Amino acid sequence: MSEADALLSLMRERRSIRRFRDEPVPQELLARLIEAATWAPSAGNRQDWFFSVVTSPDVKRQMADAVRARWDSIIAANRDSGIVGEVERYVAHFADFAAAPAVIVVSARSVDAVQRHLLGDAAPSTVGSACSAAMATQNLMLAAHALGLGTCCMTGALAARNELSQLLELNKKYELACLIAVGWPDESPAPPARKPTTEIARFWP
Repeated sequence: MSEADALLSLMRERRSIRRFRDEPVPQELLARLIEAATWAPSAGNRQDWFFSVVTSPDVKRQMADAVRARWDSIIAANRDSGIVGEVERYVAHFADFAAAPAVIVVSARSVDAVQRHLLGDAAPSTVGSACSAAMATQNLMLAAHALGLGTCCMTGALAARNELSQLLELNKKYELACLIAVGWPDESPAPPARKPTTEIARFWP
């Protein structure tokens, strides 16, 4: 198999894993995932990302409690609006990351005042820090799969971004981008259907 075919196969085989074995992930493996993430491209090669690697059961519990409390507040405030029914089905899973042996919280550098002044609402997408963090996240998840680990990228928890940032003592210059649950897989999900390229792409000759 060529290197290109091997890479494409790795991309197709990766799954989002939500059930993990009760077995810790060695710190040296977690460090390898972070190192793989750093090889992602980044806007202006600024590498505007930061990774908080959490294995402490107590910290994970506090994070999960903060997420549940925030979503309970959101649901309560919108209970009579008729718009939370669909969301409520998923809320129970937004704190599932706490059951993983490790949680890697990916953050991206915030837009600064000068960038906001120059670019206005276009600043976040133009500066590209969030996009850079997303590319680093993909690198990390592919590396995890190659090493036999499972991952699941989660964003529902970010409703409690302020509380999580405080818990993790995150520098105020950074904003949370996603949480990645990491561990040894205890499931082997079937591949979900993918939309055909004809539905999601337009080619301009």
